[in-house]
This record gives sequence, C-alpha cells and structure tokens, in this order.
Amino acid sequence: MEDSQTAPGIPKESILKPLGDLTIFEAAQFHADLVILHQQEGALQIDLSEVNGMDSSCVQLMVAATRSGRVTVQGYSSCIRDKFEQIGFAQFLPTQAS
Repeated sequence: MEDSQTAPGIPKESILKPLGDLTIFEAAQFHADLVILHQQEGALQIDLSEVNGMDSSCVQLMVAATRSGRVTVQGYSSCIRDKFEQIGFAQFLPTQAS
C-alpha cells in the first residue's frame, strides 16, 4: 500500500491509497496500513481509485475502519461497489459519480 497525492485540506499521511487487489492475501498488510492511518489526527481517507478488486476480507476491514466516523472512502469502481452490495455493506460507501 502506498499513499498518493494529497486531497485539498487533508495531509498526505492521512490518505491511504492501496494499489492492485485487496484480497485475503493482502488483508494483513491492509490491516497494518489501516492501523497506521488511524494513528493520524483529523479526517482520514481511503482512496480506492487504484484498486482492481476486493474480497470480503478487506471489505470487512474497511467497514470496521469507517465506523470510527473519521474515515471516508473515495475513488472506488463499480466493481468494488458491486462487491459491497453483494455482501450487504453498500451503505458503508458514499454515493459517487462513476
């Protein structure tokens, strides 16, 4: 996982931008990255614009991360939205234009 460009008003270290797939094979690293993200102060962001696919293991990690109220999710594809819908977690993703 790596951080990317800074969104306006949010420090670079407060944005997590994973690359590639988020599956059971990447879940441990994704969890570690989310723990580091949560150590930052203020608003936090997960940018999924570079994620190709995601399975339920990482969906669950993202849902847990957003429950703090400090984490928002952006940049997800329709494929990722479909995955969230399939397992009944679509309400945890904000509405966005695809």
